[in-house]
Amino acid sequence: MRNFLITSATLSALFVLGCGGGDFPTTKVTGRVVCKGQPVSGIHVFFEPLQSGQDALVGKQGIGRTKEDGTFSISTYGDGDGAVVGKHRVRVGWSDSATSTECSCEVDSEKDIMEVEVKKGEENDFEVVLAKAEGSRRRPNLDELEALEEGEDD
Repeated sequence: MRNFLITSATLSALFVLGCGGGDFPTTKVTGRVVCKGQPVSGIHVFFEPLQSGQDALVGKQGIGRTKEDGTFSISTYGDGDGAVVGKHRVRVGWSDSATSTECSCEVDSEKDIMEVEVKKGEENDFEVVLAKAEGSRRRPNLDELEALEEGEDD
């Protein structure tokens, strides 16, 4: 029984140690998302590492969510740990609890907004400027989405 407890404790410790941090170094990344100079709140900001050279392993994507003032902080392996060091493509997409539903700029998680380089030991604070969307765009509210879904069933 004693050996079982020692083995269980050792495996538990290894599991906890193995789940921290990840294999790729991260550094703090912050920024602000704007549309026509105004902050955009309630959207996700994605920092996706890009392949460099022959190395196909690039690390995990970092994600942040904008606050009322449009600011964000990226988390990759842990809360607020930043993004993987290296080059990234930046994308944005609506979150489920977005508070800014009026936005005449492009918010599409499938489109690259910009490329940036996250550098260790430097301030990595980026302004993400959204491009003007074709025509006026507004995120539909819940009632409008439900009405659209009901209309599809007819």
